[in-house]
Amino acid sequence: MSRLLAASLVVLVFAPGCKPGAGAGASEAQPPPEVVLHGARLESFEGERLTRSGTAEQISYQRTTGDVWATNATLKIPPGQSGAGAPPGTEGGVEVSAPNMEGSLASKQVVASGGVIIRTGKGMEARTPRLTYDATTERAHGNEGVTVKGPDYRLRADRFELYFPDETFNFAGSVETVVGAPQ
Repeated sequence: MSRLLAASLVVLVFAPGCKPGAGAGASEAQPPPEVVLHGARLESFEGERLTRSGTAEQISYQRTTGDVWATNATLKIPPGQSGAGAPPGTEGGVEVSAPNMEGSLASKQVVASGGVIIRTGKGMEARTPRLTYDATTERAHGNEGVTVKGPDYRLRADRFELYFPDETFNFAGSVETVVGAPQ
């Protein structure tokens, strides 16, 4: 049983996911989850290096498909996860929190939704309705708009991409920036 529990925790770190009502209100087309964890705290390592950590109020895992759902989840990625290490200014890494996360172990992708909040070590806080994270490329993107607040600026954009190792955002579409803006 402890091996199954440990495997389930590792799956969440690589493919966290969330589906509202994954227990009692689950879709009839899907079988019920095989594993449900409450109050989960996760850590994933490569050798001795922490590569991802997170928490979730509830995690449901379907072993046969590798699908994972989490509610009120936070995924933390330390700075400089690429082989080059952390560049200057990336003290705290990136934290992604959302009411719902849904992922797949096979694709190593996670879709966070329901009001996603992204915080970086550079003091940036971004909010978007939905975000897709790819653990293989260490990138996330969103196409449903994003608002950003920083230490001395505000920004709004139609789309964004975030590269986790150096906390670099790229904004696209209609982009409005106010520099020197009060919080």
